[in-house]
Amino acid sequence: MSPNRDLLDALVGEWAGTYRLWLQPEVLRTEGPSRCTSKPVLNGRFVALDYEWSDIDGPQLGSMLLGCSDEGVWEMVWVDSWHAGRSMMFCTGTTGIEVVGTYGPSEEQWSWRTRVEVSPPDRLLITAWNITPGGDEAKATEATYRRSS
Repeated sequence: MSPNRDLLDALVGEWAGTYRLWLQPEVLRTEGPSRCTSKPVLNGRFVALDYEWSDIDGPQLGSMLLGCSDEGVWEMVWVDSWHAGRSMMFCTGTTGIEVVGTYGPSEEQWSWRTRVEVSPPDRLLITAWNITPGGDEAKATEATYRRSS
């Protein structure tokens, strides 16, 4: 089994923890409980992570489909009711489970970097940064989980 497959396998399970959202650097907008269910897709080639959290506007949902190509490129499709609206973000990366996608008008493209860190058997950290067209980064979200089953 490959190290990348081992990382995907380690993500599978039920997770509970805390979701944090920043809209401006160092200004926390929301912090509250979150749950994440991760399951294998296509015999473990991919993992689907479905999560829920709450903002001051109410309950929110998100989903990530994550996998690693035979060439070692991590790929993720991400949707989230608060962040993405009706759009899907397609992200790629080559180092660990860290991927980058873009959004916004082509003349002023922003980026979104997501890092998924799993520490078997019971810790999961998903962090995302917003990156301005000029390259400035600020933490946007952080979900810290412990395995619940």
